[in-house]
Amino acid sequence: MKKAYSYIRFSSAVQLKGDSLRRQLEASRAYAKQHNLELDESLQDIGVSAYTGENATEGALKKFIELVKSKQVEKGSILIIESLDRLSRQAVLKTLSLFTDILSSGVEIVTLTDGQHYTDKSINDIGQLMFSLMTMSRSHQESEIKSIRGKAAWDNKRKLALEQKKPMTRKCPNWLIVNDEMSGFILIEERAEIIKKIFELSIDGIGQRKIAKTFNEDGIQPFTSGNIWHATYIRDLIKNRALLGEYQPKHKGEPIGKPIQDYYPRVMDEGTFYRAQAETKKRLSGSSGRKGKTFSNLFTGMCKCTNCGDTYRYISSLWTPQLMCNKNYMGADCNNATRYDYKTFEIAALVELSKKSNWFEPLSDNKDKTKIEGTIAACEAKLSEINQSVSRYAELFTSVDNDLLPDAKERYVKALKQQKSTNEEIESLKTRLGNFGAKEEAIRNISESFRKLRDYEGQQLYLIRTKINKWARDNDLRFTFGCDDIKMIIGDQEFSLVRKESEGLSRTIMTNIFEGISSQRFSSEEESAARLEKVKARALAMKERGEGLDLWFNPEEDDENEWKHWT
Repeated sequence: MKKAYSYIRFSSAVQLKGDSLRRQLEASRAYAKQHNLELDESLQDIGVSAYTGENATEGALKKFIELVKSKQVEKGSILIIESLDRLSRQAVLKTLSLFTDILSSGVEIVTLTDGQHYTDKSINDIGQLMFSLMTMSRSHQESEIKSIRGKAAWDNKRKLALEQKKPMTRKCPNWLIVNDEMSGFILIEERAEIIKKIFELSIDGIGQRKIAKTFNEDGIQPFTSGNIWHATYIRDLIKNRALLGEYQPKHKGEPIGKPIQDYYPRVMDEGTFYRAQAETKKRLSGSSGRKGKTFSNLFTGMCKCTNCGDTYRYISSLWTPQLMCNKNYMGADCNNATRYDYKTFEIAALVELSKKSNWFEPLSDNKDKTKIEGTIAACEAKLSEINQSVSRYAELFTSVDNDLLPDAKERYVKALKQQKSTNEEIESLKTRLGNFGAKEEAIRNISESFRKLRDYEGQQLYLIRTKINKWARDNDLRFTFGCDDIKMIIGDQEFSLVRKESEGLSRTIMTNIFEGISSQRFSSEEESAARLEKVKARALAMKERGEGLDLWFNPEEDDENEWKHWT
């Protein structure tokens, strides 16, 4: 039985909703049945253009042509198409070349709409040849006219979008809707507030999966057709420049021309947008992984063994969480076998941090620091885009025609100037940023979080602990764990956090945890004695509840070696 191949093509996937596929298939089947042919229906190019020649260079037709040339398609086989324009809508010479190549290989072509049957012999008939050429010419002209009209319409829409910010289409981000007159966009305020909350949480160090989980638990409805939030949607939203009002026209997923600025209503400023990008990148490059329901290890990624330099790992499988050297735990070559109670360590660390600053000291010159950080992040992101433009324009010199060379040069020089000025701005901002004191910055970012730790639970506690963790990472906080001591390092400063006594360290609690008493400074002996009495009273209450503890207390904070032991 002679074999036939049905080739189905239409240029838009939207046509799948119409009758094109059914019509072409049924016509091919009817022809094959009428002529007793074995029909192969696998050749389909859905949403592939014949005007640009994509079907012959990338699509199913290309594969068929390769099979023909390698003689895997037998001579005498028939290629069934609805009309010649399904094969190609390119210029006549290109279409004719494709057409004759197939015929020269011994494969016949049947066009159903006009009843033509072409072979390598029949095409010698001048009448059939002229008929095929006229059909090719008409198909190309029709497509060319459509292309010209379509481009003119698109150019006009782009012009209106640039000049009047008129929507090019009703399709828009799902926090916006197009007004009835198609003259602009309306911001859905409720969704805008949710987006701002996402950015706020991201800047505070909350991961995308945790944000999605929090929103789902709180019953916040997602913007998409799904019924739950996903981390991937949060990730894509944080990177979406439409939030800055920017629209990038695209064709088949590829950008066309420059982005249109202020096309959409802005949801946020550039500083906030780029700070979220920077924080996301920082989280990915730092300690990663899930932090548990309560962010169990507040100082994850910051604890190292003094002996071997490996991680002092958090072990949660014991009756109480502990910290110990990872190498020693795994039986490797480190003799530091000291285990420290994690809860004790965390309290001591927070207390020692609070001693380094007066948490109630007012700030006067630090309110602009966040703004400067955001501006730096925005400039760095812009610089990345400018660098790409510089590279792209540089490549143009090797490929552009001579008449376009002046324009390419002008763009290249302009990009170089932007690159230089942006670098200078970043350096200037970083210099200003360096003028802010570490102590004042610590106060601004974390004092409230310290005080709130004992007041919250559940999701609120997780968010507070995340904020503290982010602050610690931003300020290069580190801890080294030795056999007998723990040292806390902030930048280039080092402090002794815990000295292990003869009976070991079971519960070392410094007085700062009690009602924020030690956040204040006591100048007289009477005030210091009163402070000690309050601590003793709280400790007794804890003992009555069965919470045994050892209390190391320093009534004279100026001398860290004068520690009194009271039980």
